[in-house]
Amino acid sequence: MNLETLKEEIRARADIVDIIGRVVPLKRAGGSIKGLCPFHQEKTPSFNVDPKKQSYYCFGCHAGGDVFNFVMEYEKVDFMTSMERLAQQTGVPFEYDRDGGAHTGPKKDRLYAIHEQVCTWFEETLHRAPEGDTARKYVEKRQLGGEVVKTFRVGYSIDSFDALLNRTREAGFSDEEIEASGLFGIREDASPGRDRFYDRFRGRLMFPIRDEMGRVIGFSGRVLHAEQSKAKYVNSPETVLFKKSRVLYGIDLARKEISNRRQALLCEGQLDVIRCHEAGLTHAVAAQGTAVTEEHALILKRYADEVVLLLDSDTAGVKAALKSAEIMLANGLTVRVASLPEGEDPDSMVIHKGPEALKDIVRDAESFVLFQIKTLMAREPEINEASRMRVIRAVVETIGLAPEAAHREELLQQAAKTLGVRDEALRQDVRSAPPRPVPRPHGNPATPPSAPAPAPSRAAPRTDRLPPHEDLFLELLCFHPDLTETARPFLLPNHLQHAESKAILETLYGLEDLSTARIQDAFREHPSRNRIAEILMRKRHLSGEKALAPERALQDIIMILREQALKRQQEALQVQLTQVKGDRAADLETEIWQLTLVARKLRECRMGADWVSATKLLAFYE
Repeated sequence: MNLETLKEEIRARADIVDIIGRVVPLKRAGGSIKGLCPFHQEKTPSFNVDPKKQSYYCFGCHAGGDVFNFVMEYEKVDFMTSMERLAQQTGVPFEYDRDGGAHTGPKKDRLYAIHEQVCTWFEETLHRAPEGDTARKYVEKRQLGGEVVKTFRVGYSIDSFDALLNRTREAGFSDEEIEASGLFGIREDASPGRDRFYDRFRGRLMFPIRDEMGRVIGFSGRVLHAEQSKAKYVNSPETVLFKKSRVLYGIDLARKEISNRRQALLCEGQLDVIRCHEAGLTHAVAAQGTAVTEEHALILKRYADEVVLLLDSDTAGVKAALKSAEIMLANGLTVRVASLPEGEDPDSMVIHKGPEALKDIVRDAESFVLFQIKTLMAREPEINEASRMRVIRAVVETIGLAPEAAHREELLQQAAKTLGVRDEALRQDVRSAPPRPVPRPHGNPATPPSAPAPAPSRAAPRTDRLPPHEDLFLELLCFHPDLTETARPFLLPNHLQHAESKAILETLYGLEDLSTARIQDAFREHPSRNRIAEILMRKRHLSGEKALAPERALQDIIMILREQALKRQQEALQVQLTQVKGDRAADLETEIWQLTLVARKLRECRMGADWVSATKLLAFYE
């Protein structure tokens, strides 16, 4: 299946009302389907979805397009990623390596399949197998409820070097797929007759790691009892499916609630996330096996405006909070910090004090700047002028990371009040401070702040209206594509006045097929995409008994637009006439008189509905 065929297969299966309805509450209002726009704040619904045209358009912020555009806008992803996500939701097989080029190893669907199969085996072992008895007792001891364990698909890997390996082979997975999955260790110096693969996770409670679409892409295994001979956690290595800098544990379960709240709760580990969800804080996620990265911030920004950091109060937790917050701030997110009591983590808080105590802590989270000031002051051996200046310099650098002026101003006022300095003094320091590089976890390659990773392009918002007859002409072509061949010989882009009208018409004339789907494809990355989306969303103007037939309306509009073009030509020549003399002036006067005559005849043709005579006139005076 080539790319074009794949796109059409996805389009055919991806009903836009169903896809958008999963993240935006939609209601029928008369003949329309409406909801609150997910792309700007509003109280009255102006976001419209049209199931017949498979289009959406917001009359408030002018965002619009087809189902691919919605995923691109809402998820902040490129077109190919939007196809992949829609393929997953609609059951269309999709093979594409988002990191570029064709994937040369085992097919991704086979790697997803082996992870799903292994996850199911781990679940069965925990819940039903005799070998899972110790793990079941551990889960009971940790007071983890059965429902949340099932929701997060927690399982158990028996303490064996080859039990899982044998099952995957029996299930038909090849050694190439077994190796590429990352689920098994490899003996580089395996002796003859000894298998080179062995079960990586043995005797561990298994936490499946899932991507945003709920597909299992890796695992994290935790020992049941503290043993010096074993690491507490073992995680899947990076594979074709699993890139730890791009994965947030629990994002598949949390993203809807994050989107509803426009807030994410960022924890430290899997058990913290699970405990938060069990306590009703279902917008909780955690970085997976790495410090928080810029990619994590960008994932959260798709759904949230604010991140609350729920980290341990020990030294490591505070240090992680400072670094994580700076990365979030630099990527345009508001950050607050929920400080846990000393010696507590989310898991212990819920067990010892109940879920409401944890909710109270999250609700009372303080601004990151205030948390930073408090933390830095506590580190100073004494508070004096020098120590205060050290804290102020650090806070000024942090405020400077925020990309939006309004956000910087808000942080600045909070800091000035807490530090007891004048707003203007701190403002001057922020302005004069040299740009500070965004802190990045060690070993995490990323683009520098001066060259941020490219974001999917978004069509510019409409700032004006097209001239009425140009607007109606473009609408006619979109709703009645069969009229294009009638229009093409007599109205060219340079006959129009508005630059955007010209660009749109040039694109439409370049299409062999003017179906709604083809128009949406052609304008996906076009600066006028939102304009076209608005046109496609309209109720057809040429309906009703008193309306002109489309073909007759087109003829009238063409004649009007050509009259207007002739008038602009006359005006331009009149300007030239004031600047010349002699023979050149006489030639210009003759040309102006001819244009006046043509315009008059064209008007007579229009008034008499004489399209045949008009075409002869228009063909002669291009």
